[in-house]
Amino acid sequence: MSANVTSVVEAVRHLTPAEQREILARLLPQQAAHDGSTVWMSVKFSDAARVVAYTSEQEPLLAELSQVLRQGVLARLENKEDGIYELYGTDRTYLVVMTPAREFAALLSSWTPDDPPREITFPNE
Repeated sequence: MSANVTSVVEAVRHLTPAEQREILARLLPQQAAHDGSTVWMSVKFSDAARVVAYTSEQEPLLAELSQVLRQGVLARLENKEDGIYELYGTDRTYLVVMTPAREFAALLSSWTPDDPPREITFPNE
């Protein structure tokens, strides 16, 4: 991360998580393009895109996810082979599988900034 990005991150620490995410969503794709990185990118879907959920519990989030994708969102490549991305909405992170042509996205999971997933480590056997 460049000194410019680091200074912005330090400067916005007093803001709410949603405000921080909004600033970073605008800053990181520009920085990634400057650095030649393909890990961070801006993603925008057309109105014709299809968004689905794998479980019925996730279906209430589809309208919000569809809106985020149509407005444009910061994305981080999680797994290139499987097309898995983390998408950073204003108040929720979505883990999705999406097609390269940005015509289809499937919701795998999601979480809020206040309740991120925990990393589980197993003791050595």
